[in-house]
Amino acid sequence: MPLKPIDAQLREVFARFPQVVLVLLFGSVAAGQQRTDSDLDVAVAAGHPLTMEEKIAMIGLLAERTGRPVDLIDLNGVAEPLLGQIVRHGRRVLGSDTLYGQLISRHLFEQADFMPYRTRLLAERRMAWIGK
Repeated sequence: MPLKPIDAQLREVFARFPQVVLVLLFGSVAAGQQRTDSDLDVAVAAGHPLTMEEKIAMIGLLAERTGRPVDLIDLNGVAEPLLGQIVRHGRRVLGSDTLYGQLISRHLFEQADFMPYRTRLLAERRMAWIGK
């Protein structure tokens, strides 16, 4: 029996978790560059930070349905630079335009706050290491 497309599999799984309001697929599977040993990178948002029990249940069901190891990211607790990677390279599988727009706005604000410090820190490390 052929496997269902990944987006359909994700929608089926998250239909069992009504607290999840936004699902993004990112990483090699989202880019269509997966190998047989690639994991499934999924970012989710619920109306609250996910509990450990919720994460375990979601990971277990995702792994069972897709046959892949799962890296599940709770968008309620993720920060830059991972948030930026998810927003730039991920694809929305479930969730409204409004929620997705709010996530993008959060990324832009956090990037504006975070990136100058990161750039300065990397420059200081580079100076300490190579003197340039």
